[in-house]
Amino acid sequence: MIAAESTELFVGPRTALLQVVRLSSPALVGPVHAHVSGPGLRSPRHGGSLGLGPFGYELCVDVSEHSPGAVVPAQVVVRSSAGEETCAFPLVVGSPGWTVHLVGHVAADAPFSALRAHLDLALTDPAYRFAVTSVELLQPYWDTFPQHRPVLLRLISEGRVEVVGAESNVVGVPPVLSALPVGSPLACSSLGEAERAVYSSFLALRSGAAAPHVMLPVGVARDAPNPWMTAIHHDWSARYTWPRVVCSLPRDYYVRGSVPVPRASEDDSPAAVFASHASRLTGAAFPVAALSRAAVAHPREAFDLQSDVVSRSLKALTSTVESSVVVWNPAASACTDIVSVHLPCARNVHVECDGVVLPTLVDGVTVTFLARDVPGCGWRTYSLVEDEVDHGWKRGYGTEIASTHYVLSYDPIASLIAVDGPVLEAPRLVGPISVWHSEVGEKMVGSTAVVLWNGVGHLGPSSLVGVLGSRSPSCGTLPSVAPSSTERPDLGPVAPEVTPVFARYWLHEPAPLGGLPANVRLEVLGPGRLRVVAVSDGPEFSGVVRLSLPAGWSASWEALPVSIPAGGHVSAEVRLEAPRTPGCYPVRAVLEGLPFEVYDVALLTVPEWDADDPVEVLWMASTPCSVTVRPGSSSLVRVVVASGAHGDLPVQARLLSPRSSWELVGPFCVGGLLPAQGRLPLDFSFSAPPWATPGRWSAVVRVTAGSLVRTTAPISLEVAD
Repeated sequence: MIAAESTELFVGPRTALLQVVRLSSPALVGPVHAHVSGPGLRSPRHGGSLGLGPFGYELCVDVSEHSPGAVVPAQVVVRSSAGEETCAFPLVVGSPGWTVHLVGHVAADAPFSALRAHLDLALTDPAYRFAVTSVELLQPYWDTFPQHRPVLLRLISEGRVEVVGAESNVVGVPPVLSALPVGSPLACSSLGEAERAVYSSFLALRSGAAAPHVMLPVGVARDAPNPWMTAIHHDWSARYTWPRVVCSLPRDYYVRGSVPVPRASEDDSPAAVFASHASRLTGAAFPVAALSRAAVAHPREAFDLQSDVVSRSLKALTSTVESSVVVWNPAASACTDIVSVHLPCARNVHVECDGVVLPTLVDGVTVTFLARDVPGCGWRTYSLVEDEVDHGWKRGYGTEIASTHYVLSYDPIASLIAVDGPVLEAPRLVGPISVWHSEVGEKMVGSTAVVLWNGVGHLGPSSLVGVLGSRSPSCGTLPSVAPSSTERPDLGPVAPEVTPVFARYWLHEPAPLGGLPANVRLEVLGPGRLRVVAVSDGPEFSGVVRLSLPAGWSASWEALPVSIPAGGHVSAEVRLEAPRTPGCYPVRAVLEGLPFEVYDVALLTVPEWDADDPVEVLWMASTPCSVTVRPGSSSLVRVVVASGAHGDLPVQARLLSPRSSWELVGPFCVGGLLPAQGRLPLDFSFSAPPWATPGRWSAVVRVTAGSLVRTTAPISLEVAD
């Protein structure tokens, strides 16, 4: 049974295009001849035999008398050694002029070998192009292989490599696209299968295209180039005129294809919104470094950075508004939600707004109330007035609580909780339970506490932020012009708090806060020989590289002044004399001249060291099993790291714990210098404020020293009743 199907493929010169009709039949044997007939259709009756292409037998038809999209009743006559067959089919006139942009790409967390494979292919086949989807990959690669910089820069200038994402002084070319869309892995077993897959993607993508161009990222972002990409580029162009299928870049698709570039998503987090207003109102610089780092950092570090920015911004904003309490709304529209503020000490107060007494909950030092209609990107002020009324929680009866929006019932047989009202996931709570009432809501306490606030239609955290202030107007929006002021506070950190910074930081974390305009690297050339390489990722850099040697070692030089041109690098060899004592010895190269020190380290061994019975370089000497505090108290979480190396090692330790504990334990990262064959305590603080609720979490501490990584056993953190 013969089957015929029109395609969107065209062959021939652009002034005399022929549309491809696809023929298929399991019965076709030997040379195949065919022609198509129909109104306004022409195909050669006595042409040569049909070629077998990626889509089957391909018959060329002149459809020039019809417009694209027209449906023409057609008939195909096919002759082969098996005989002659006829098939009627609707020929849908195709649309020539389309281009499929195949974009090779490599991601931020890909190994260097993957980027090198893309680079090698681009140098081997001039048709190949690829996108680097983040500077987070490109800068470490350039710092490690500065000799490849001229080649990469040449390929970028030639339009064969493109960096997608944030702007960077590494590349110097503004990115067209902030992120690359998801594409196809194109995991195929043959070239024909790969070409059919690309054609299928083209048909799917073109329906929503704003111009006769579609973009298809190809390959796995952390792997070497897809093996079919350049083969498709060359084979397709030899077969078909339209659609064009070419190796390309996002810039080609958007700029040359006149396709609207999607707008980069704006940071609408509370930190960004409050910082933007504080910057405009006070004249302080917007905390670009802190928020840029937060966008790529570990979620815990991002939380700390954003919280710090929010705190500094609200402090700056609140200094311009006099009131007892200022409630800030980072959203664009007005908001009604619950607000809590923590007083320095317990006071019996109620909340007033414009002289109207509001329902108030006073729970220890925490005052909670409902803030209504706080203007979008604005504020509303409230007064705290002392009185002698009990505004606290009061014990209730039964197994049910309610608010203006929900009713929550506890079933002791099922242990489930049921929430009446809009569809919500019922919180998990195990009895025995008690219920409590207040002026602003009700709560149920069992294995955990669930609160229903009056006037609030959700069970999540509030979207409003309350800050203690002094006294003034009751409501307002932020002014558009900053008042004159000599005090312009920093709205966020501008440099890493834990230093020195490890030169190969990408093994453990993103680029340091504020960026790394220069770097240093140690290469082991052989016994007693090292190469020191200093690189500049920004403007011209001048500084000093100092060697930090273990006791008993000497070097041909210990300090090297460096002057590096913008984007350049310098290198120098150093010869070392080792002691006779066997063991592992850290040799560090420290780059001075930045706001903080950067170091690389090489772990060298004396040849007589018995490798069959090695000394452990880094291990956890002491880890607490559990740490318990009560509301209003704090305790240290101390881990002790030890080393058998014959030299000092800078270390950093990061405490990893669940989200609900982040406000209780910190900081996220601490550091110190681990002495040779010594121990170093690393301390975190576990502090429960007076309003903390009981809970238990499991945490670990991850310690890094150069490229070495060690992780503690789990530590139980508990806030007890």
